[in-house]
Amino acid sequence: MFIPPGYSSIMTSDGRTRTYRVVDLSNEEDGVPLIIVLHGFGGSAAAISEYAGFEAVISGSGSGAVVAYPDGIGAETGSPQSWNAGGCCPFAMFEAVDDVGFLAQLIDVVEADFSIDSERVWVVGHSNGGMLAYRLACELADKVSAIGVAAGAMMLDACTPSRAVNVLHLHGELDTVVPSNGGEVLGVLFPSARQSIERYAVAASCSPATSGASVTVEFSCGSANVSLVVDSTWTHDWQPDWAKRFVEFFATNSRT
Repeated sequence: MFIPPGYSSIMTSDGRTRTYRVVDLSNEEDGVPLIIVLHGFGGSAAAISEYAGFEAVISGSGSGAVVAYPDGIGAETGSPQSWNAGGCCPFAMFEAVDDVGFLAQLIDVVEADFSIDSERVWVVGHSNGGMLAYRLACELADKVSAIGVAAGAMMLDACTPSRAVNVLHLHGELDTVVPSNGGEVLGVLFPSARQSIERYAVAASCSPATSGASVTVEFSCGSANVSLVVDSTWTHDWQPDWAKRFVEFFATNSRT
């Protein structure tokens, strides 16, 4: 398998060679956050590193971090790259790809190579990547302390987190790919953004923290906060201020 320049690889327990790229923005600080950024269906690590803007946000924040961009499965066979988020998406879902195991290995490798604060491991995903972020919050909460979901959905039949993690879900009312109100698109039935956040909140034993207004819903989960923001002007595309919103939310709600 060809490994692009600047990328590294991991052989996973399900016998696959998985690729990723790491950007060190730690400024030689110790105990910095790790931000893992997951592309959407048909995307790539290279593409989301260009359009998401996390490196610019971190560089301008005055605080260091390490950013990792893993690739989904598909490019090696000429298929659109995807993640197995449970109920979505092909072809990773159909092939029962162990993306949770891959991300667990990736976290271990990066923590071995860099000085990472293990209580500040943050995962952000766009679309199908956001769906996998929800799965990690349900199945890898011992390693992940916060997730950011951008235009994604909770696609699992069951969620049993070992602890509550911080969640910020951003969604647009103009999204026709993963509709904020839910529905069937190209044969895939998506829950609404509100159903997604509420399912996680129930699984994590959270309590409502707001009156449940239609555009902002918040839950308190002990040391974690879970929040949904829906905007009438956002589409499915990554929005210019999303990286800043996620980084500020994570920094504000970090465990100590």
